[in-house]
Amino acid sequence: MLDELVSSLLYEGYALYPYTPGATKNATPTPFGIVYPPRYAADSGATFDLARLECLADAQDDATLSATVWFLTPSGERHEAAERSVPIGPIAFGESATEPFPEGRVELASEPGPDGQWRVSCAIHNTVEVPDGLDRGGALMHSLISTHIVVKVAGGRFVSPLEAEGCQSINTFPVLATPEDDAILGAAIVLPDHPRIAEESRVNLFDNSEIEEALLLHVHALSEAERASIADQDPAVREMIARALATTPEEMIRLHGGLKPTSEVLRDG
Repeated sequence: MLDELVSSLLYEGYALYPYTPGATKNATPTPFGIVYPPRYAADSGATFDLARLECLADAQDDATLSATVWFLTPSGERHEAAERSVPIGPIAFGESATEPFPEGRVELASEPGPDGQWRVSCAIHNTVEVPDGLDRGGALMHSLISTHIVVKVAGGRFVSPLEAEGCQSINTFPVLATPEDDAILGAAIVLPDHPRIAEESRVNLFDNSEIEEALLLHVHALSEAERASIADQDPAVREMIARALATTPEEMIRLHGGLKPTSEVLRDG
């Protein structure tokens, strides 16, 4: 379930309706969670050359930490990107580790925190050297985009980052990611603890905070010329359109709103 969630989040903003390469909104990628080259990031207070997650954990004596950082890297001349991941660990609490990769490095560490807990940190750094004067489009070609950090503990549990005090995350928004609270997800967008994909969801439309029913209807309304244009671009977009067009009327009806019972009943007074 966590892998499915990360896969969905990884492509948030990757391409937007009408998904054609000639659409203005798809001229350059519009992702969240961008880790820029250091030289470009230094020129703006709103850009970062790293993403760092900090959180608190309760751990047994033999507990270990591990992490995987997921991101996309631009590939080719078109609006296209390759999916990448960098694993690190496992390491014991109180230890640290660094995992280099061609465009940067990932760091994982922990140190004693308040009230017998541990302060855990995981960071990814972009170390690509670029010339001065790059515009945003040029910088994106050397960036790690849609960066997501997953940290796991074996033999312990994490404290909700929404309640943990004294933690400072940069360029990422950490939340509890599993029912057992043994994983933290550093997302590129703000999410609640224990986020999940709706059971009714049929396909990753690259805009998963929107109403899926409306987007599927829009895909079915694309003209033949628009579909032909999409077929000539990024395979990830082409495959998404094919899956969306395969949605049956019965599956569409399942998306058409509804009420679900809750465990809590609101009462006056």
